[in-house]
Amino acid sequence: MRKILILLGAVTILAAGCGSDSSTTSSSGTPVQLAGSTTNKGTKDVSGTSVDVELNDYSFTPTFLKGGSPGSTITVHLKNAGRQPHTFTSAALHADKQLGPGESADVQVTLPQSGASEFHCTFHQQSNGMQGAFFFKDGDTVAAGAAPSGGKTTTTAGGGYYGN
Repeated sequence: MRKILILLGAVTILAAGCGSDSSTTSSSGTPVQLAGSTTNKGTKDVSGTSVDVELNDYSFTPTFLKGGSPGSTITVHLKNAGRQPHTFTSAALHADKQLGPGESADVQVTLPQSGASEFHCTFHQQSNGMQGAFFFKDGDTVAAGAAPSGGKTTTTAGGGYYGN
């Protein structure tokens, strides 16, 4: 009986050490204030007209996208590298694209004139902090549900059209 308890204790300690490598933080540890917790997988500078974003279980890599030209349209190359379905969803960016495991898609978004625009996974934002943002400078604030002024945003590769 004692050997079983020792073995059970060792297995419990081993299992506790095999947690996720995700860094879930409160919004105070991120360049942009987002509601709730955020699984932060870094910041990438946006240059040019496109950016790659990987959807993982349960994070966006990178989580924060800094820069770009205010009001410009960029193509976000999405790849679901996870084992769960995920979405790239943003009311402010007029985007809502669902991807199954292993799928890729492109989404065109218009960056805001200023401030930050939040995006998230509809399935895992609340439970796992799967959210991020486009922003121009550290400390930018997200206007809830704010849409970029003017312009229209489309999604490609089977996505819908989101116009003003």
